[in-house]
Amino acid sequence: MGKRISEQNPRVQAKACLNQEPSDETTQAVQRAFTYVFLSLSCFIMAYPILFMVLGAFTTNDQFLNVTILSIPNTLNLEMIKRALGGGVWEAYIFTFQRVAFYVVVNVAVGLVGGYIFSKLRFPGRNKVFLLFLSGMVMPGILMIVPQYLLAAWFPLVGGNNIVGQGGHGFIGDWPVLFIYGWVPPFAIFLLKQSFDMLPDEYQDAAKMDGAGLFTIVFRVYGPLLRPPIVALVTLTFLGVWNDYLWPSLTISGHPQWYPITLRIRDIVLSYYSPVGTADYPAVLMRTFLASWPPALVYLLLQRYLVQGFVASGLKG
Repeated sequence: MGKRISEQNPRVQAKACLNQEPSDETTQAVQRAFTYVFLSLSCFIMAYPILFMVLGAFTTNDQFLNVTILSIPNTLNLEMIKRALGGGVWEAYIFTFQRVAFYVVVNVAVGLVGGYIFSKLRFPGRNKVFLLFLSGMVMPGILMIVPQYLLAAWFPLVGGNNIVGQGGHGFIGDWPVLFIYGWVPPFAIFLLKQSFDMLPDEYQDAAKMDGAGLFTIVFRVYGPLLRPPIVALVTLTFLGVWNDYLWPSLTISGHPQWYPITLRIRDIVLSYYSPVGTADYPAVLMRTFLASWPPALVYLLLQRYLVQGFVASGLKG
């Protein structure tokens, strides 16, 4: 009797499982459907402003004024691109790219040398000095705006200042003020120092036996091995410098010949605003689109290396 019951148990269990499968499948289907709907709505909410900007930039003003949800252009208004690059926008593009290139080179070079020194060299007080650099990361950047502004304004023998920094304007209102800060980036040194820690010392030992110097070891031996964190640093530097608005607006405002793209777009947008007339919204959106696509393109192209760089630098510390 016990044997017969034991033989029937698997059949009973299988039947019970068959009876439960439809309900489980229904629950999973509902969960998947809810997930897809939620993700689709989230993507649309995040992408809607971008779609609104891009589509609106290629419409005429009359078409844009009749927009309800999205302006769908019936013809591409390519003439708008030519007009949008006028008014100093092209010059601001070139100047901003020059500033981005300068800070990318500085951040990568200083980050590589600093990361190598703090990771591979041994000297008294190394950890204390490194902690001093890290303190620059925990302090909010907005707290440094006033001291940096005063240092730029009171810099000796520049902009009409005397030896004690009085009598003139210093670097304020001139193009060097956009290039004199950020030469020792704590984040770049920290990121690459963590990456250097993962690489063995045998590379530098072999290079030293061949007579290689410091810069050869850093840039030609270790540099190619640190491609993901370097690309991540380049991406973050590009995004930060391209979108920089606060510091230029405080130091270079009123001197349009040295405007980066952020200030140039701000002035053009304000010039199109009219409380009594009708603003040329497609022109505003086109200039906004021209200012926003370079960082978006850089991020999309290099996001894989960005993730790899952060993952690699965080494995050991």
